[in-house]
Amino acid sequence: MFSLTLLLSLLLGLLMPAPTAAGLSPIASSIPVPTSAYSKDRIAWSETRKLNWEDFQASPEDGNPHHALTAANLAVDARCKDNKFYYEVKCVFLPGESWSKNKHSERLLAHEQLHFDLTEVHARQLRKKLRGIGNSCELMKTQLNTLVGAAFKEWKAEQEQFDKISRHGLDTDVQTEWADTITQRLAALEAYK
Repeated sequence: MFSLTLLLSLLLGLLMPAPTAAGLSPIASSIPVPTSAYSKDRIAWSETRKLNWEDFQASPEDGNPHHALTAANLAVDARCKDNKFYYEVKCVFLPGESWSKNKHSERLLAHEQLHFDLTEVHARQLRKKLRGIGNSCELMKTQLNTLVGAAFKEWKAEQEQFDKISRHGLDTDVQTEWADTITQRLAALEAYK
């Protein structure tokens, strides 16, 4: 099971100058944004650091029929400085909101990892869209909410489709197909990592 959260930080409107653009990428730049890989309250997606059961720190929800819940964020921070648009899109896992009733199942953990990986696919897709529309603050003022809103809807719909089709990971063949497809999509979007 997957919990969706979208964080969109717009600092009092796109046209206000940012106090600093440090850590944010200009939309025209192809340089990846460095992010901290781990903190107590969130884990940034990484190719090398996979989730483990110790990351699922919340207590299971009473009455929830599912065996685990992965809470992840698709977080967007956007600012303007000197009439240039800067942005950062992060995919993060939230340990304090994620839980499992069965911390011994590797198959269940693999399913939850795929939810996190799929969130990274959507983060990369959003980075690609943002990069593709230019770096003018005026242009972004008119398009940002629409782009982010559409990205969130696509992300949510695909997460739900994954759970439905894979029967929450119980269908091993379907889960393997999704794992292969997600790996291919991440590779195809490598430039937007």
